Amino acid sequence: MDKEAVAELLAALAYGEGAAAARAGESLRFAPDSRRADAQRGVADREAHNHRLIQARLEEVGSAGLTRRFSPFFDAFFERTEPSDWVEAQAFHYIGDALVSDFADALIDILEDSLDPVSAEIVRHTLGEREDQEAFALEELTRAIEEDPRALERVAGYSRRIAGEALTQTSRALDQSTKLRDLLGRGEGEKRLLLDLLDGHRARLDRLGIERLEIDSQD
Repeated sequence: MDKEAVAELLAALAYGEGAAAARAGESLRFAPDSRRADAQRGVADREAHNHRLIQARLEEVGSAGLTRRFSPFFDAFFERTEPSDWVEAQAFHYIGDALVSDFADALIDILEDSLDPVSAEIVRHTLGEREDQEAFALEELTRAIEEDPRALERVAGYSRRIAGEALTQTSRALDQSTKLRDLLGRGEGEKRLLLDLLDGHRARLDRLGIERLEIDSQD
């Protein structure tokens, strides 16, 4: 195990989960009723709990200060994908949070022989196991589209932006970390990771009835 590389991976995930918890909490203001506000609060609480778990493991194997290395990429992603209403907030969870789950699955698969068992289990537990969260977001998006079919085009555009920014900022973050690139296997490993993320993203668009359009990204 390359302890320094594992620490960098945990640092990136810790910062991302902290930002995701803040985003989920901010989206409470969009909830149309108390039932959905409670569901959204549950998402925020889960993300905050995941952040604490990853942060604790990071402090065991490395330094919490490592998170600063990855903050520009996560900050750019969240700034450029800020939702404007409840529908976009749920699209963010359905697309963005699901990409995180896919990222965890791909990491565990690619790094099976590189991660120590404790770190691997924390990554699997905190970034995966989001089926209920994804199902709720899908239900809300499906309802919104049934009530107003014009919402489909808006969700499609917003989803492309999320996926494009996620892939762009992931690539930029990897460019700043030789250790992480080595851990992933550099060119082929990174390519495999991004292709796995794209496959999962396209499957979710299919479930929403969105055609496989080009992914947007911004500089």
